[in-house]
Amino acid sequence: RGHASARVRFPRASSFGRVAGIRASDLSTLARIMSAASSVRGAPVARVPATRSRLRSSSASRVARRRFAAPVAAASSDDADVVIIGSGVGGLTAAALLAHYGKKVIVLESHYATGGAAHGFQRKTDAGEFRFDTGPSFFAGLTTINALNPLAALLELLGEPLETVKYDPLGTFHVEKGKPGLRRHADLSLLVDEVRRFSPEGAEQLRAAVPRIREMYGALSGLPTPALRADWKVALMVVSRYMKSMSKLGPYAPVLPNPTVGLLDFLKIEDPWMRRLADLECYLLSGVDASGTVAAEFAAVFGASDDLKQSEFPKGGSEEITNALARAVSKNGGEIRLKTHVEQVIVEDGAAVGVRLKGGETVRAPVVVSNASVWDTYGKLLPPGAVSQKEKEDAMGTPYSESFMHLHLGIDASGLDLSSVGGHHVVVRDETKPIDVPGNVCMISIASVWEPDMAPEGHHCIHAYTMEPFEGWERGDGYEARKKERAEKLYEALERVIPDVRKRVVLEMIGSPLTHQHWMRRHKGTYGAAIRAPDMFPGPATGIKGLYRVGDSCAPGVGLPAAASSGVIAANTLVGISEHFKLMDDVDAIAKKAGRFVER
Repeated sequence: RGHASARVRFPRASSFGRVAGIRASDLSTLARIMSAASSVRGAPVARVPATRSRLRSSSASRVARRRFAAPVAAASSDDADVVIIGSGVGGLTAAALLAHYGKKVIVLESHYATGGAAHGFQRKTDAGEFRFDTGPSFFAGLTTINALNPLAALLELLGEPLETVKYDPLGTFHVEKGKPGLRRHADLSLLVDEVRRFSPEGAEQLRAAVPRIREMYGALSGLPTPALRADWKVALMVVSRYMKSMSKLGPYAPVLPNPTVGLLDFLKIEDPWMRRLADLECYLLSGVDASGTVAAEFAAVFGASDDLKQSEFPKGGSEEITNALARAVSKNGGEIRLKTHVEQVIVEDGAAVGVRLKGGETVRAPVVVSNASVWDTYGKLLPPGAVSQKEKEDAMGTPYSESFMHLHLGIDASGLDLSSVGGHHVVVRDETKPIDVPGNVCMISIASVWEPDMAPEGHHCIHAYTMEPFEGWERGDGYEARKKERAEKLYEALERVIPDVRKRVVLEMIGSPLTHQHWMRRHKGTYGAAIRAPDMFPGPATGIKGLYRVGDSCAPGVGLPAAASSGVIAANTLVGISEHFKLMDDVDAIAKKAGRFVER
């Protein structure tokens, strides 16, 4: 679902449209945007002014690695090419790439730090300082060029590559009480052996499916994310460089754009235990089970993990990802203003021409990009009457995922050796209940396993979280007691990994859906849009000329790689095709140097 002006499919009679429709459903390589926006209805695409020489900020070298500080040399507030509302992963990716293209960019962020759900925070205790991630915990492809995550190529291009710790397995899935957890290896051949401990029949069916999964991933990876854009010119890019790769998707046309349950049938995975594992994998990817997760996403993620053979954790935590993007914005002449709240998008004669800040100041630009959610953009940022009532109703009616309960802990690690069990765990509290029952699946990240500096010596930092409905939460009498009661399930999950965890706690912070809503400024504290396949996420365009959206409520979907990809797509759309071709030449050169270039 989503507003109609940003949802257009290629005609099914067109062979190119069929290929685009298949590819468009792949969250990791994002070609779903091709069918959603290659012939966008509604407002015409607004071009930013022609590329100028990049501005260099003298303060770039002084940007702190742990928290981004706005540069001293700032772009004029009434003379920007693009104003971006919010500095989440989608907004910062768009800003960094647009600044690389030579555009004059201003990013406006309400929070005291950049990063959105990927920012970090610190707490001091008598034991020392603990550092925590607020959101994403599971990462892959941050430094290896791949089709799943565009950040590896983009950060290399921007001169801000990450330093990471590589490891395998991704984590341990505690799927049955009383049994050792499933070690979720990246290599599918190793995963088959793990599955055999739980279901010999399921293991054999997975083993037989592996060649096809690898073949599908090979075809899906033929179109790199940086090649995508949200106007008709995407066809020029695809036809000139990627049609041969795209044609390999033909045999899988009936299943890839549809729910994963159809792909499981296609792969002859019928074993109930294996199908429940697929439900869990889908839920972790998209917030919905296999009946609602698009099949191409499932195939791409399984295939990408098999291709990469390992997972990664950024040194310094997830905030280092957005710190790197912020530095790229700064050194190419962009400006990031923290603690700057946008009250409203300014719309004149049907076009976005800037924003009005809290306090009345205006920042004008011919293009405005909103990294706020679809509900916050249409419900709070647009002036009355700026779009049709239907467009607003469609946007506000976009289905959304539940919010979260968070548990951040600092613990005493005396006598505790986690080297053999790892730092990532997924706990299914009751295997007899549906995966998507709130609180049934708990995610645990012990980041200090890979980055010891995130906790004082002899201690660990823990982030445990699970889905929680927003409805019924309100501050006042009983609020703190309810938080403790609802966090109990997270403690129960943690006890599957560290049985005496309660005795080890030296720092406890509990976050509710209201906490998530407050700090993330997100509609009902939601994880993101819950658009079920075969419905498509909307593209970046809106019914207002010059207003675009990025983030996890537009294509390609939820999750850090998808949010970053939405920024890449929007930035490419706002420049000419010749500039885009030059970008892809540079990306190809990076891939060739790394030995990761896909022949086409």
